[in-house]
Amino acid sequence: MARALKHTLQMTSLAAALVATTPTPVQAGPKNQDGRPEALIFATTFGFYEGVAATWLLAEHDILPDGEDIIGWGSLLTLTTTGGTFALANHVTKKYGVNEAEGSMFNSSLFWAVLNGVGGTVAADADADTMLWSTLVSGWTGQAVGILLAANVDRTPGQVGLMNTTSTWVGGETLVILGAAGADKGYSLVGTLAVDAGLGLGILLSQPGMLGRGISAERTRLLDLGALCGGLAGPAALFMVWGPEDHLREWYLGAVAVGIPAGLAMTWHLTRHYDRDTSKSATGGTGQALMVPLAGGVF
Repeated sequence: MARALKHTLQMTSLAAALVATTPTPVQAGPKNQDGRPEALIFATTFGFYEGVAATWLLAEHDILPDGEDIIGWGSLLTLTTTGGTFALANHVTKKYGVNEAEGSMFNSSLFWAVLNGVGGTVAADADADTMLWSTLVSGWTGQAVGILLAANVDRTPGQVGLMNTTSTWVGGETLVILGAAGADKGYSLVGTLAVDAGLGLGILLSQPGMLGRGISAERTRLLDLGALCGGLAGPAALFMVWGPEDHLREWYLGAVAVGIPAGLAMTWHLTRHYDRDTSKSATGGTGQALMVPLAGGVF
């Protein structure tokens, strides 16, 4: 269990290690709240999961009673963590403000950290208790890192979206290639490492001097759509020609592997004039601190 938790913490720190944080001055004026709903949704959802996971762990260690009583105690605990998370996150985001880029940065850090926790424990073939602890620890780590990045890193919603897009499709492409190659194992570990590598690549590409210059969140969503359509178009074309043949599974997966980058490339080309105004005001950089570190990042 200790080894799995150490592995999880190492992997969740990858994103933070790859981002160079540059403090940004707090600007006077009304606090931007555009990203508040998104941040509240992710934080509160994780608060709900904390209650469910804590109920399981407490029951496993005979701290909560077995039988029907555990439903009542578990429900009370889950309602407490969910309500407490929402109330505290609502207070903090309202006080300090959170724009769209900051909200996306916090949510992305939380999501990829939890994914690392799951991937690491599955790769280590850990038991259910260890997996729950790993997801909790990685989630708390992701929240803390997300708060610090949102408060200190100046990024636009489009740049954060490009990081997420790159991470998503590098990880997806890796898993599809493994399937096409007929790999018997290694999906969890290799896929998790590929996601982290994609996140690192996305951080590099989203720099203002790279592809992220002036890119909008809407364009990154179009890129996701293009990759999805490309990944579906390849096997769909083969299916129309060959039909549902089991022995052609590798060919179908290979078509997906070809279609994803093809869809990304085509969408990038077709949307090359989508973002015309690359000014700072148009792209909406963070410009102000989101939150202060609160209880180690645990809302």
